[in-house]
Amino acid sequence: MLELTGSGAEPLEADDPRRIGPIPLAGRLGAGGMGRVYLGVQDGRYVAVKQLLSSVVGEDADFVRRFGHELDNLARLPAGATTPLLASDRTARPPWFATAYVPGITLREAVDLHGGPLPARALWLLLKEAAAGLAQVHALDMVHRDLKPSNVMLTSDGLTLIDFGIARAAEQSQLTRTGMVVGTPAYMAPEQASGKKGQSGATDVFALGSVLAYAASGQPPFGDESGHGVLYRIVHEEPDLEPLRELDADLAELVGTCLAKDPEDRPTAAQLLERASRRGPFTTPLWPDAISGRLFERAAFAADVQDVDVPTLPLAGTKPEPEAVPAPEPVVAEPRTEQPKRRPERRRTRVLLAVFPVVVVAGGTTLAIQYLPHTGSPQAGPAGSPPASVSAPANPSAPAQAPSSAGPSGTPSPSASPSGDPAQAASATPQPPAASGGPGNTPAPGPNPGPATGNGGGSGGPSTSTSTGSGGGKTTAAPPPAPAPPPPASGTHRYRNGDNGDCITQVYGSSDHGSCSDGSARWTVRGRGDGSFKLVNEQSGACLYSNGLGQAVFVGDCAQDIGRIWRTGPDGSLRSDLGGGCLDLPMAGGLNTSRCAGEASQRWSPV
Repeated sequence: MLELTGSGAEPLEADDPRRIGPIPLAGRLGAGGMGRVYLGVQDGRYVAVKQLLSSVVGEDADFVRRFGHELDNLARLPAGATTPLLASDRTARPPWFATAYVPGITLREAVDLHGGPLPARALWLLLKEAAAGLAQVHALDMVHRDLKPSNVMLTSDGLTLIDFGIARAAEQSQLTRTGMVVGTPAYMAPEQASGKKGQSGATDVFALGSVLAYAASGQPPFGDESGHGVLYRIVHEEPDLEPLRELDADLAELVGTCLAKDPEDRPTAAQLLERASRRGPFTTPLWPDAISGRLFERAAFAADVQDVDVPTLPLAGTKPEPEAVPAPEPVVAEPRTEQPKRRPERRRTRVLLAVFPVVVVAGGTTLAIQYLPHTGSPQAGPAGSPPASVSAPANPSAPAQAPSSAGPSGTPSPSASPSGDPAQAASATPQPPAASGGPGNTPAPGPNPGPATGNGGGSGGPSTSTSTGSGGGKTTAAPPPAPAPPPPASGTHRYRNGDNGDCITQVYGSSDHGSCSDGSARWTVRGRGDGSFKLVNEQSGACLYSNGLGQAVFVGDCAQDIGRIWRTGPDGSLRSDLGGGCLDLPMAGGLNTSRCAGEASQRWSPV
């Protein structure tokens, strides 16, 4: 087993794979809402292998396409900007990619390890190294979009920025987590929080200013919560730079320009690099003693690459050769004495575990799953569709009916009768629901079905017919699903909640509920050919979008489709195509999507 001391990795857990693609794994470097990062060995070097979570990738083909595009962008980045991309498989389920292992620690870890704010000299070095990486990226018209302390890696010879490009793919897909719009709220720029302007290199410069303020105080300059409060302060209030001002007034002034509300008022990454370079030279050790000691351990581990001993499963379809069984000894009769014939003694073949020793190795099951197609429980059908019914014989010992006895329409054919009597088989055929006589209830074409006895017993709606065949089984004909309601009329509406009377509003990059007279409560319906639609806020021009079932609902760029597509439910709900959840009022602020249950809090009436 590979010795992990000094690596920063934890031992693999029972549900972790032992190999991803061709790369054997030795430990787990980290985990988050998007995926897990493992320590592996490839071509005589340590690598960091990031595997996305299959539970959140699902079958989102659009995400896989965008993820592949971002991997292409990552491959374009120069070596000095970030860790190089070494291998990937965008078609795997789940997808993964591997970069060079960085023998360092995150800025968040460094501040904790140091026990407080970093000294001014280290802050200028942090600015210089980060600006150098961003300047190379911005020169290629690319943007990081999620610069934060956990994406800044300090090393013994400088600094490395990680997770370029992947943040964009995550933002545009169902992988976006609650509290994330196009990055982490505490480090977002005003244009990200409001969704009113496009993003550029100035967006990263604002985030870098917030990262420096964090390194100088242990707190981001606008607060570290993920709710609407921090977004409001980012857009409207001034940052708290007092701790940084006490350390270095010149640096505090420069960081203040990075945190300007207007992107045009911020310096470029190249200008920051030039300004910070004047504070050099920066001699080793570059970082405070406690941080440098940990970095020395990481560097020593990376310099001594060990082999990972991972068992390999036999190829599918191959069978082990059985052990040869010795031939039985011949039976020899003794002279003058008639002996009964002796049956040859049977030799037992050895148990299967001896032939398949790999089965006994821990983690073999997980390793096998790694190479099998991902499967899951059957997906629920569309909202409003009836569940499939299954008939079972009343007598558990009775044999199951063969599937071939069903006709093309799903009803039993005459030959399905156990007695062979076609009339008896016909009597077991489910009858169509009887018409109630009310408006809109038209009996199905065909012969008169006669009276049908339903469970409801009333005449106000369609009934369900039930009959019993000779086998004692019961077959139930479910009523046809109700047609999907039409989308709301085109135009601009306010959407009033059936529980508290509030309307859907927008608070910067998030949705909320409040007074229907609020200026952000007006939403324009942008219809689509299949009856679905987008809801565009009249004030900001951004679209209401869901992050998936059980997640918060935000407002963002209408150019994307993921999460932006809504449909009306038969109960007046607004249902998202992403996860099938209904727009709902959570216990806390904002809005989310939850399982559709016909509750008043899920009913939204256009007014």
